[in-house]
Parts: sequence; structure tokens; C-alpha cells
Amino acid sequence: MAKRGRGRPIVETLSAPQRRLLEVIEARIEQHGMSPTFRELADDLGQGVPSIYKLIQRLERNGYISRTTGKSRSLTVVRSAHESEPVGLVSIPLLGTVAAGNPLFAPENQLGELLVEAATVRSGRHFALKVTGQSMIKAGIHSGDVLIVRQQPLAEHRDIVVALLNDEATVKRLHHRQGEIQLLPENDRYKPIPIGPEDDLRIVGKVVAVKRMA
Repeated sequence: MAKRGRGRPIVETLSAPQRRLLEVIEARIEQHGMSPTFRELADDLGQGVPSIYKLIQRLERNGYISRTTGKSRSLTVVRSAHESEPVGLVSIPLLGTVAAGNPLFAPENQLGELLVEAATVRSGRHFALKVTGQSMIKAGIHSGDVLIVRQQPLAEHRDIVVALLNDEATVKRLHHRQGEIQLLPENDRYKPIPIGPEDDLRIVGKVVAVKRMA
């Protein structure tokens, strides 16, 4: 007699409440670019948080979502309500406005996690950064947008980068030609930033995608 495997098998058929919850989770991620909280889901569905928690447990057990215990925005959809195959989403840290002098990845700078398509972050480590200001509008980057950034200490001429200039984070286009280094805005109202020998410039990463937040 074959031994019964440990744990429960994946259930291919969703109950109506499970399907509705999964659809709401997917819709919120698509609209806002981040995982909803249990409270937000409860409000959307007109249910109590304990009921949502039980449904989340069932979806997790049956292989439709994954989550990180202890984090409020850590739901990841691994199987869509309308597809049998994984949807290919991965979570990366979402950073907010960075104050001068604070380490970029300090806990106080982290707003939560952002779900992005795996194809966008195929190789290397990535993070998301919420933009403030209008210095890059001609590059299609507006205040409130979220940048997907691949961590790397070097960048090429004309790359849009996240850089630390004298410990202050900024997003600019890198100009590096004939020994001259500048950080260029994409807005005529802002002036280029020349980098002198006394400046401490560190490239944190290259912008690989821009997500417009609703």
C-alpha cells in the first residue's frame, strides 16, 4: 500500500467565497501595485477579519497564495482565480521617501512590499522606490509613481539611476563622458547636478520599470 503524503493536496476547485476573495486580492494588486491588508479585504467584502483570515489560510494551503507571517502586506498570488498556472508574481521591498543621512534600506524607509511580474526582475536583486517631485517628468516619471530598480553599483552613460549623492537619495539620468559626471534631470525647470571630486556619489541601482499608481 502506498504511503499517504503529508499535508493536504492542492484543491483545483475554489469555493465561491474563496474565488471572490482571490479575485479581490488580484484586483487590488493590479490597481495599487501592492498586497492588500486583511482589514482592507474585510471592508471590500463586508466580512469580519477573522472570516478573511480563515479564507486566506485555505487559499494558502491549497496553493493559490503565499504570505509572510507578521507582515501586513505580504500576500502573493501564485495561482490566479482564472488560471491553473502560476501568474508569475514576486514581491520586492517598497521604499518611501528617503531622508538625507538615513541608509536607503533602513527599516523606517520601508513601506512594505510590492508585487511585480517575475519577468521584470529576472536577474539580480530589486527594490521599488516611490517617487516624489517632478524632476523626471520628461522621462515619464511623475510624483507618486513607483520605480522598479535593479541593485547595482555601476551604470552606463544615459541610464536612469537611483543614486546617493552626499548621502541623499535622488533619481536622475547619469551623464558620464570624458571624465565629466553629471546627474541630469528630465525637466527644464531643474538644473543638471555636476559631480565634483569632493562629492560622494554612489550608484544604488538602475531603473528598469516605472509603475503608475492609481
